[in-house]
Amino acid sequence: MKSRRIPFPSSAPPPVRLRSTAYEPGTRDALRLLRSCLSGNAGRVTLAVLGGVCYQLALISLPKCIEWAVDQGIAGDDDAAVRTWALVIVALGVAALTGEIVLGWFSTTSATLQGNRLYIALADRVSQSGARELDRFGEGDLSLRGTRDVDLIRTWLMGFASFVTGVFGFAVMIVAIVLLDPLLAVVGVACVPPLVWINTFLFPRRFGKVNTALSAAHGSRADAVEELLSASAAVRGLGGEPALVSRHHRRSEEVTEHTLRTARVSADWAALSPFVPALAIGAGLGFGGLAVLRGTMQVGGIVAFTSWMTMLVLWVGVLTMRLSQLSQATTAARRLQEILMPAGGAAPAGTRPLPGSGELAADGVAVRADGRDVLPPTSLAALPGRILAVTGPMGSGKTTLLRVLAGLVLPDRGTVRFAGVPLEEAEPQLLRRSLAFVPQRPVTLSGTLADNLRLGGDFTDDQLREACRLAALDGHLGSLPDGLETEVGEKGSTLSGGQLQRLALARALLRRPAVLLLDDITSAVDAATERTIVERLRQWCGEETAVVWATHRQAVADAADQVLALEAGTARVRTEEGAGAGG
Repeated sequence: MKSRRIPFPSSAPPPVRLRSTAYEPGTRDALRLLRSCLSGNAGRVTLAVLGGVCYQLALISLPKCIEWAVDQGIAGDDDAAVRTWALVIVALGVAALTGEIVLGWFSTTSATLQGNRLYIALADRVSQSGARELDRFGEGDLSLRGTRDVDLIRTWLMGFASFVTGVFGFAVMIVAIVLLDPLLAVVGVACVPPLVWINTFLFPRRFGKVNTALSAAHGSRADAVEELLSASAAVRGLGGEPALVSRHHRRSEEVTEHTLRTARVSADWAALSPFVPALAIGAGLGFGGLAVLRGTMQVGGIVAFTSWMTMLVLWVGVLTMRLSQLSQATTAARRLQEILMPAGGAAPAGTRPLPGSGELAADGVAVRADGRDVLPPTSLAALPGRILAVTGPMGSGKTTLLRVLAGLVLPDRGTVRFAGVPLEEAEPQLLRRSLAFVPQRPVTLSGTLADNLRLGGDFTDDQLREACRLAALDGHLGSLPDGLETEVGEKGSTLSGGQLQRLALARALLRRPAVLLLDDITSAVDAATERTIVERLRQWCGEETAVVWATHRQAVADAADQVLALEAGTARVRTEEGAGAGG
């Protein structure tokens, strides 16, 4: 087998593509996201607010009607007046119930829809982002942003209409107390400034600070859980599992500590807010009792004032909870904006179309990390209908090269083109359909084999079986009583490592990409199965699909049309003509 070294020019290297710096979203960015969630479902939110207004007006009217029923009916010994006001009170109760149903229905539906849309937007952003954009987030933390943080925003959305109508009801109630008695109004209004200070200045800042720390602690623990679940089996034999468990315990203790801090602030907030109007009730009862003794107020007025102030205490508690939810939602929105907003300096997504087939070419691509070459400057050309094997020792950059070719990692130098179009200029969805990357350790979903093959695609069972045949998974599939409906188990626990690799290969073959990027996908299969995969894959490629196959197996390199050998720690690349070359 002949080989030739490709010399690199001694002229100036290609321009370095600077990495984009991460933009840290602030409160304004978080509030912009929350506003967009409201405007995205403005109709339902408006109906929920209208239902809440009906509920508040009916509820606030009840004490006034009770006052008239007491003064005109009971105190005046007028049975007709008692019956009349009783009917009015029943009607107001029905109106309040109807308003509350409308409020709850449209609040729930709008929050659920917007929460789902937010989750989909987050998933789309993650799926279209490269590894470099996401490498600052741990897998557990990233998962937490799509679950806990989205749920916090959904909870706030569900309570938004009741918060707006609660503020409206608070204002109407103060006006009603003013009309009842000016002195009692002074008592009621006197509690407003301390309530405003408590609920808009003192506790929101404290709560926001401790809640941000709690979210970060949850993210760190989620990373520890992910590491414990995914790595414990690998390190158990090396005695490293206790270290992972210890790390999980430490981060769980941090979560507990921050949870208690948040709970203390929340408890202080929830206790102090209703305490202020409760003092006002006591003062109001004293002044109201004196007014009754002086004859300037009737007993029904004290009943109405006490009812309104009791409502005020309850609503202050509700408003406090809503403000707490707003603080939590703002923190969650800021965390989500770190993913949803493009990184500072990042180029806009490409728009150029791509043909159905073409050459994948890399020109001097290189990746550096921690002051060293993770991937030395590398050039290659993968042609349709041909297999290019990439070999080299561990750490030479094979996986990094494939991720660069797939557009998942942005090279520090050089350019990758498909059919002459630089990857960064291509339309992202078309790029994902054209370049299929199959990792050495594939990810499976909870569900059946068919679910994992389709991934939402519209494929028939016959197409699934043909893909399994091409990936040499047909023998295992035929031995399963439930066939394609067999459950794969948590993280593919019912499949061996080689079966998982072949399942991922079949999943990629179903979509007929223009370029198939395989990362050592036969590392866990026997030699006979490997030969079957190579033979069937070559037949499947035809003249349309190019294959770039990172491997350490000599049989794959011998069957390839061309071999690219990376040498760890150097910038030299060796290209060899494989045994599979035609001529």
